[in-house]
Amino acid sequence: MRRALSVYLLLLSVTVQEACQRDAATAPQVFAPSAALAGVFKASIAFTSDRDGSAGIYRINPDGSGEIRLAKGSAPSWSPDGSQIAFVDFVDSRPEIFVMNADGSAPLRLTDNRDVSPSWSPDGRQIAFMSSRDGNAEIYVMNRDGSAVTRLTTNSALDDEPSWSPDGRQIAFTSNRDGNDEIYVMNADGSSQTRLTNSPTTDRSPTWSPDGQRIAFASDPGFNFDIYAMNLDGSALTRLTNSSSIELEPSWSPDGQQIAFMSFRDGNHEIYVMNADGSAQTRLTNNPATDQGPAWSPKIPSRSPARLAFTTQPPAGTWANAAIFPAVQVTVADESGDLVPGGTVRLALGTSPAPGATLSGTTTALIVKGVATFSDVRIDQLGRGYTLLAETARHVSGTSTPFTIVEPATHLAFVTQPPATVDGGAAITLRVAIQDTLGNTLTSASAPVTLALAPHPTGVSMATITVETVDGIATFSNVHIDQLGSGYEFAVAAPGRAGATSSPFAVQATFAFVDAGTGESCGVTAHGAGYCWGNNQWGSLGSGKGGVDASPQQPMSWPSPLPVTGGLLFMSASAGRGTAVCGVTSTGAGYCWGFGNNGQRGDGTVSRSTNTPRAVLGDLTFTTISAASSHTCAVTTSGGAYCWGDGTSGALGIGGFVFQLTSPTTPVAGGFSFATVSAGGGHTCGVTTSGAAYCWGSNTSGQLGDGTTTGSFGPVSVAGGLAFTTISAGGAYTCGLTGDGTAYCWGSNSHGELGDGTTAQQATPVPVAGSLHFATISAGSTHTCGVTTSGEAYCWGANPDGRLGDGTTSQAMTPVQVAGGLTFTTVRAGSTHSCGVTTSREAYCWGANDLGQLGNGTQSASLTPAPVATGTPSLTAMRTVP
Repeated sequence: MRRALSVYLLLLSVTVQEACQRDAATAPQVFAPSAALAGVFKASIAFTSDRDGSAGIYRINPDGSGEIRLAKGSAPSWSPDGSQIAFVDFVDSRPEIFVMNADGSAPLRLTDNRDVSPSWSPDGRQIAFMSSRDGNAEIYVMNRDGSAVTRLTTNSALDDEPSWSPDGRQIAFTSNRDGNDEIYVMNADGSSQTRLTNSPTTDRSPTWSPDGQRIAFASDPGFNFDIYAMNLDGSALTRLTNSSSIELEPSWSPDGQQIAFMSFRDGNHEIYVMNADGSAQTRLTNNPATDQGPAWSPKIPSRSPARLAFTTQPPAGTWANAAIFPAVQVTVADESGDLVPGGTVRLALGTSPAPGATLSGTTTALIVKGVATFSDVRIDQLGRGYTLLAETARHVSGTSTPFTIVEPATHLAFVTQPPATVDGGAAITLRVAIQDTLGNTLTSASAPVTLALAPHPTGVSMATITVETVDGIATFSNVHIDQLGSGYEFAVAAPGRAGATSSPFAVQATFAFVDAGTGESCGVTAHGAGYCWGNNQWGSLGSGKGGVDASPQQPMSWPSPLPVTGGLLFMSASAGRGTAVCGVTSTGAGYCWGFGNNGQRGDGTVSRSTNTPRAVLGDLTFTTISAASSHTCAVTTSGGAYCWGDGTSGALGIGGFVFQLTSPTTPVAGGFSFATVSAGGGHTCGVTTSGAAYCWGSNTSGQLGDGTTTGSFGPVSVAGGLAFTTISAGGAYTCGLTGDGTAYCWGSNSHGELGDGTTAQQATPVPVAGSLHFATISAGSTHTCGVTTSGEAYCWGANPDGRLGDGTTSQAMTPVQVAGGLTFTTVRAGSTHSCGVTTSREAYCWGANDLGQLGNGTQSASLTPAPVATGTPSLTAMRTVP
């Protein structure tokens, strides 16, 4: 039988593939004290296991207790003083030899030539090992620091598994130089290489007894290995195990009374130990992983406790007559730094500021793995500057850090209340103190404090937040409530203390922008929170609730603002004419929600609806976005325009026919740099950074403004040579503003939506009547609204439901002023209603309200501006959309 690898290398090749690229010096280390057994000497068994998913070196006591992981690697070999372990680990897919401290720390690489099977010399100065650095597996020796590498064997066969004799004069090893794996011995300088066994099968893994009189090894008498022992000349061969399984890798105990070995007898590779005569074979490990390669540590005299330290100090403040928590812990080590395995520690008061104070509870604790734990000690008197004194039976002592005993905290109190009015979604800072019965804040108190929203009639709630107190104060610095309403209160609780409730507050929306869609409206608050109200049949409110494809489907509409879910902060939002809604976040990301069977959400799908925001694909950064009935367009920070959704009318503007795009993959043709774009019913228009206006898509009513009624798959120039600052595409018409605020419109005019005093269709821009100067303009389905430079709002066009806001239902072919004397910053025209924001950042809507799109808590139409509600309406205000 020809062995290609040692048993250790076999384990590593199976279990360390995922760790091949990591140097052992950078692998995770687990601290383990070298102290393992009490008594005259301490000894333990190191072994290799893959129980944690990769090969690692573990240590266990000879009775099977105290099992602990030391480091990543394999093939452990102890230094004769027990302070270090040589081992094998992979570096760049090559096995190499390392040394580390016995606790697994400070790994140091010694070789760089595919080296395995380390064996430490008895004087600790050298390490023998196997290497294939010269093209064949041979035995080498080196100094303990990796220097002075010397080749001992020179043979075309495989030489492996060196093992030093106790006197350091000889090395036993395995070789197949005579055609079969046998045990050989040679002098420490490589001379006098002599064969000890002569078996027709395989003999391997030699190990010397501590007295140097016997060699234990593994032999395969036929389809399985067993452990044998023989004299140094090969005589007195004794079979120690007789199992039908595999028994390998014997290792003598330092007193020569026992042998550890690996066995497969119970169906898995485990570590066993037996007496040197083969009796009392006992299993030490029991793990479904592979345990092998045991190496018994040398005999090391135990040491008395020499150092003591508080590793878990008393907290800065603790209550009188209450157990100190967390439990006080004291660590005890000997003079070498190893943890002491047993003994006791006594705890007493060190310094006491209160005469007559007593320390009660269990004040004497056993040392377990070097640590004494005191879990129920308490002090009965108040005072500042207490210390604890810990002492072992051998009078090794240490003192804790100072701490204070205070009277119990009785309750919590808000020391920073919420403001009376909070903008929806804005950050709120709250501070809660632990106080005594007199209302004094206890700066030394420590406790987890949990914040929640107190029960509210509407059922609105928030996720609880828990923070630890600092100097007796719990600070909640990033609390958000986005559900609009009044009468909210915060509640706080802490273990063992009475809770508290904050002063009541209201959550309102301070709008910076609103947009009117088909049957829904959406707005963005001053700090970027999104809110929507009205029709929710397709999830257009973005609240994460309701819609025909949701379960439950309610609410199908909602007559006051609901927060858009997801915690996104928007710069703008666009409520499309087809109940799709889109917005651009403060980072320039595009999100859409609602209807999407034409791909207009840009999320790569044509799924019918979604009630939560979905990211527009493409990793583009947008400055503005515009959602229409079946397509959406946006402008990137570089001025590129992209459109997606239904392309059959040419509204995507890519220069050719496309059925649909489900994400912004193709820019608008022409290479123009746009400042803004606006998506209309079946067409799109945009203004370049130089003020040139272009339109594309359907042109049956002349809405492209090029003087024709011929549609276009790419941008065509709006006739007239006007320089525009903004443009707005409506149902089948378009409006824009020039630099001096003059409004022009073109396209369909059946309801007077062009505002030129007629109902005649126009294929080129005509000025809006009235000589008004506008700051903003918005084209709806069949009506138009604008805000003048002085803040007055005017609307014109269809008005069967009061969408013009002038208090009538009369159609107007020229601008009529919106009633109410309000000063607006913007007004947006939707399908059957309009919405605007005043200079005081209040939102108003007017017109149809069958789906709650006015947001005033009702479903009644309004012929004049109605304020958008900031409270929560009753559930009876909901309406189910058929």
